[in-house]
Amino acid sequence: MKVTSTPDPAEFMAAAGDWLVAAPVENNVLLVHGLDPNGVPPGDREPVFATITNQDGTVVGAAFARSPYRMTISAMPAEAAVALAEHLAKESEPVPGVNGPTEAAVAFSTRWAELTGQQIRQERAQWIMQCTETTRPENPNGRPRLATQDDLDTVAEWFTAGMRDSGLSPEEIRRRTQHMVGGQIANQRLLVWETPDGAPAGAAGWNPPLHGVVRPSGVFVAPEHRDGGIASLVLGEVVARALEGGADACVCTHFLQYQSMQAVVEKVGFRRVLDVVEHIYE
Repeated sequence: MKVTSTPDPAEFMAAAGDWLVAAPVENNVLLVHGLDPNGVPPGDREPVFATITNQDGTVVGAAFARSPYRMTISAMPAEAAVALAEHLAKESEPVPGVNGPTEAAVAFSTRWAELTGQQIRQERAQWIMQCTETTRPENPNGRPRLATQDDLDTVAEWFTAGMRDSGLSPEEIRRRTQHMVGGQIANQRLLVWETPDGAPAGAAGWNPPLHGVVRPSGVFVAPEHRDGGIASLVLGEVVARALEGGADACVCTHFLQYQSMQAVVEKVGFRRVLDVVEHIYE
């Protein structure tokens, strides 16, 4: 197995793009990092885009890492995940954790622990889910509108609260959410849900369509409005607009410990595609 890495998303996509787009739902997060101009989060080191090839030069896996965030990896053979761990350790890249399909993540983490002496802790089990059709409810409680610059601080604060379990420091979370929300507002990819009296009650954004797939990004409802079914309304509106706009599917990552959110995404129409896991290294 051979691992090549670069900080340049265009170079990464030239190497791994065709392989990634063959499974655009499963690889959507890596495609966002590689193709969306707003898709590389701010960090404290250069980003690392990695491509793993076999002895014939065929791509068998890909990854994105940027400290202080946990690395995202694609599905790949166990030996490819081992080679990736060895490459990153040799390059002295800090990897605080990994997120990816279960078998690949376990193989990477096992070798990473052997190389670094760090301990592995499973943070959370997840599902990749997709939705190909949805129905807007009749007579919804309130209405959606596009967010404006006046909404930035409020929505960024909401999304910051929603990332409290991400393992990042409060400062790092604020930096990431400001970056994400600012980009969504600038590109008209953020909805605010208002109650009938005009009060902002929740919000949801989305990434641009990539090879027919749209990822809702950041869904949050203010605590005082959580009994009104607004989460499914605002998420459903994002999905409906994406599918009406020509997307083949929407994709989300669901954390299994959040059972109430599972009911929301399934109500909208999302169904399980792939099991993924998140590990933290200590």
